[in-house]
Amino acid sequence: MPALLLALSCALLLVFAPGGSASDLSGTSRYIVTFQPGVPAAEQSAALDRVAAVDVSAIPVLSMHAVDTTSEGAAALADDTSVARVEADQVRTVQAEPDDPGFAQQWSLPRIGWDQVYGVVDPIGTAKVALLDTGVDASHPDLSANVVPGTSVLDPSSDGTTDPNGHGTWMAGIVAAETGNHIGIAGVGYAGVRVMPVTVLAPDGTGNDSDIISGVIYAADHGADVILMAFSNPGYSASLQAAIDYAWSNGTVIVAATGNEGSSTPTFPAADRGVMGVSSTDFSDSLDPMSNYGADAFLAAPGIGIETTATGGGYTTISGTSAASAEVAGAAALLKASSLFGTNEVIVGRLARNADPAGTPDQTGNGRLNLARAIADPSTEPVTPAGAPPVGEGGPFVGPYVSAAVSISVVFPANSTSLNTAGYNALNGTPGGDIGGTVNFNNSSTSRTIGVSIKRNSDNQYWNGSAFSSASEIFNSVTCPSPCTSNGSITWTYAFAAPADGSYTVRAQGSDSGGSATSSAATFTIDNTGPTTASVTTPANGGLFRAATVPAAFGGSAADNTGGAGLNVNSTTFTLQRPDNQYWTGSAWQAAAFNLGTTHGATTGDTAATWADNVAMPTWASQP
Repeated sequence: MPALLLALSCALLLVFAPGGSASDLSGTSRYIVTFQPGVPAAEQSAALDRVAAVDVSAIPVLSMHAVDTTSEGAAALADDTSVARVEADQVRTVQAEPDDPGFAQQWSLPRIGWDQVYGVVDPIGTAKVALLDTGVDASHPDLSANVVPGTSVLDPSSDGTTDPNGHGTWMAGIVAAETGNHIGIAGVGYAGVRVMPVTVLAPDGTGNDSDIISGVIYAADHGADVILMAFSNPGYSASLQAAIDYAWSNGTVIVAATGNEGSSTPTFPAADRGVMGVSSTDFSDSLDPMSNYGADAFLAAPGIGIETTATGGGYTTISGTSAASAEVAGAAALLKASSLFGTNEVIVGRLARNADPAGTPDQTGNGRLNLARAIADPSTEPVTPAGAPPVGEGGPFVGPYVSAAVSISVVFPANSTSLNTAGYNALNGTPGGDIGGTVNFNNSSTSRTIGVSIKRNSDNQYWNGSAFSSASEIFNSVTCPSPCTSNGSITWTYAFAAPADGSYTVRAQGSDSGGSATSSAATFTIDNTGPTTASVTTPANGGLFRAATVPAAFGGSAADNTGGAGLNVNSTTFTLQRPDNQYWTGSAWQAAAFNLGTTHGATTGDTAATWADNVAMPTWASQP
C-alpha cells in the first residue's frame, strides 16, 4: 500500500511570490522598517511621514513598522540614523498540497513511537500550539474540542477559526486531532494539546513577513508554548529573526518547514536561530526526494502520505515538510504538557537527543523524530537551534540516539511456558531452582550490574529477595560462574525455587557506564493441580433415546483449577461406555477404557471451554 500511494502521489511544487509586491499602490512596495532601540513612537511616525510612507501596521515591542513606500522613500529611511534597518516585506507560502484521500492508515504514528506513549503517558498539564497559517476550521468534529480562539492578523474581527484555504486545518489535524472519540484520526498531541489559530496567510496560502512577524509576537504574548510555521522562503529577514528571538526569549518552542524543492539552499524561518527546521522522511526513513535539506534541517519527521483533517468536516492525505513539521510541533506540545517545568530549550534538547538515525546530518539534522524516547527522557540539558547562515552554521548536533551497548536476556524460564514444580526443577537443571539468562556489556564500559525482577501477576507484587511484598519493581542481584563484570557473553543465575501455583513475570536488567537495558518480559505459570471441572451436557444426563433420536454430536464443558494455567487446545477427552461395559474406540467396542478426542480452544486460568466430540460415533441402530 505505501508503495502504491507513493506512485500515485501528486508532486508538490512550491511557487514563491516575489518579495515586495504586497501593495496595491502604484510605484510603491511593502517594506519592514525597524527603528533603533529607544526611538520614541512620535519620532518613528515623523520619520515615516517625511518620506510619505504609509504605515500599514506596527509592532511596538520591536519598534517595527510595515510600510508602503517608493524605493526612494525606502532608501531615505535606510539613511536615517534613527532607523536600524529597512527590508523588503517578503512573501512566504505553504509547504504541502492534498494527496490521495483514500490513504487512511496513519503509518507515521507507530514510526515515531506514538503507539508506545498513547495510553501510557497521561499529560498532567496543557500546551498551546500557535498555528501561524491560513486559519483553522474549528467546526470540524475532530478538531472542535481542541481549538481555542486566536486571531487573524489580516482581519482583526476574526478569531482565526475559519479557514478559506485548508492548509491550516491540515496542520491542526496532525497536531491535535481529538483522539479516542471514535471518529476520524488521532493527533500527535493526543491529550492536553490545544491549537490556537493565528491567521497570517491569505486565502491563496501566501503571507507577508510583516504579518508573520505580527503573528509571532501575538503568539508569544498570548501564551503559546509552541509556534508552528509550515511555510518558507529562501530570503533571510533580520526583522523576522528579531520576532523569533522575542518568542524564544518568552519560552516558546518554534517549529518550521524546510520546504519541498529538494534543495540544500536554506529557507526561512526554518533556518532562523531558535527554530527547529524540519525536513521530511519517507516510508523507509530516507529523505523524501521533495524535501529540502541542509543547514536549516534540525530534525526530520515522516512527511509522506499523512492523513489529516480537511475543511468542511472531511479528511485528506497530504505530503511534504508541512506535514512533517506539524508532527514535530505536536510532539513538542505533548512533551510540554507532560513536563510542566520543561523549558523550550529543554524540550528541543530532548527531541534532538532522542531522534532515530535517518539519512545524514545534512538531510535530517539530529535524526528522525522519536516521540516515545523523547517523552521518557528526564534530562534537562538545554539546546538552542543555531540556525543557518547568516545567523549560524546549523545544528547543534546532539543526536541521533545511540542505544546502550548492553544486551541482556532471560533464558529460563522461557516466555509463555506452563510448568509444574518437577518440570521447573528439571528444565533449569538445579533442584534448588534457578532463574537464568545472559548479558553482554560494552567492552570499554565500567560500573557493570545485573539484576532480575520477579512479579507475581495475581497481585502485581514484586519479589524483594525473600517475599512478594513490593508494589514497585525490584531488581535483585544475580550470581555468575565467572565474574559478573567480565567482557563477552556472561551467563547469570538467580536462586529462586519453584513458587506456588500461579503466573509470574521475569525481567532482567543490565547497566554499565554507557547506559542500561532491560530484557523482554518472560511470563511463566506454575501449575501443580489438574483441571477440576468437566461435564457432559449433550446428551443430557438420564436421557432416553431411540436410535434415530440420539444426538448427532456430543459435547460439554471443562475448565482448569482456579489459579491454574488453563487448558491446552483440544486437551479434553471423554469415554463412551455401553451397558455391557464395553468402550467405544471410534471404530469398535473393547473391554478396556478408551479416551475419545474433542475439539475446543485453549483457555487461560479457570475460564471454561466448550468442547465437542471429534470422533466417529457407532451406528446406533445396530447396538444391542
